[in-house]
Amino acid sequence: MRFSHNLLFILNILGAAQALLLACALFSTKRGNRTANRLLAAFAAAIAVSVGGVALVKTPYINSVPYLSKIHQPFTLLGAPLLFLYVRTLFLRKREFERKDLLHFIPFALCALYLIPYYLQSGVAKLDINFSVYYGTRWYAVRSAFLLLQFLVYLSLIYLMLVRYSRPKSAGQEAAPNKNILFQARFLLIAFTAMWMIGVLHYTASLLSTTYFYTPEADLILPLCLTAFVYALAYLGLRKPEALTVTVDLAPAKRYETPSLTPERSERYMQKLLHCMETEKPFTDGDLTLKKLAKKLSVPPQYLSRVINERLNQNFVDFINTYRIEEAKKRLIDPARKHYSVLAIAEEVGFNSKSSFNLVFKKHTSMTPSEFRKAAIEKR
Repeated sequence: MRFSHNLLFILNILGAAQALLLACALFSTKRGNRTANRLLAAFAAAIAVSVGGVALVKTPYINSVPYLSKIHQPFTLLGAPLLFLYVRTLFLRKREFERKDLLHFIPFALCALYLIPYYLQSGVAKLDINFSVYYGTRWYAVRSAFLLLQFLVYLSLIYLMLVRYSRPKSAGQEAAPNKNILFQARFLLIAFTAMWMIGVLHYTASLLSTTYFYTPEADLILPLCLTAFVYALAYLGLRKPEALTVTVDLAPAKRYETPSLTPERSERYMQKLLHCMETEKPFTDGDLTLKKLAKKLSVPPQYLSRVINERLNQNFVDFINTYRIEEAKKRLIDPARKHYSVLAIAEEVGFNSKSSFNLVFKKHTSMTPSEFRKAAIEKR
């Protein structure tokens, strides 16, 4: 075996071992989002089997463990769905693994079933079998093409989730994006998009050049990329453990772990808040958050949250939307704005989309903005 081939084999086997170690560490950790950590552990384990299997089958070392021949092939179809489910869990945070999620693993199951006749052969028989002849010369082309298509679909879905999650949040939306989650999702998306592009080039070259197809080093390039990814992930875990293990507290924190808020101070903060809302109309800012409003009022965010919840019996989103709807009602019937569209009014009072405006408006008034405006005109 050539030195270059032997070196690639060693690097890939070390990568597989590192991936397996990482999987064990993630599976056993109790920090952060356990569902996300277990999905990442499964993803790392799939990489370990895929990289180790390719490294063995492309070298003479497979003669020592022939029963492991081609064991990696179904596992290569686990990577994309596990990556998607992991990133989805990061973004949705409380999303648990559901029974319908098993549908993502149908390609893995079908591939494993298809290869069962080969797996049931003895080790000696596997060494004597020409796999390409046994399953047809098109097996590599079909499986590899499907694998590339599968990754393309899942990477596209991850990209769409990332774009949606990265958008600035307003009072009508969920909490602001978590920087650790954004960092890790972008890292995964960039890394596997680059590997997908390398895979496309490798696949194209293998179809166009018979010489390339039978070059052992060529088939160890993609496993080497996965090996580099595993070491990068391990390095990330050492430098930013909060990013790797997703230490986002999913359990609801104790609601008010702050120093006591006296009734006098609470009243003062409430009056300050109501005065600001009436005179300065901060709710017209489409990107308004609790933290931003607290800073404007020079009130600690935790105190402001308590005042809104305890004194006004509302959460922050409902409190802000109440003011937005009342302001929208005034502007919808304002003769000076009769030429304004519903969307223009929505944006003026702080809503970022017509759909969310219609939904909240109907919740508060039992009619859509257009119906409200029409009814007001008919009463005149």
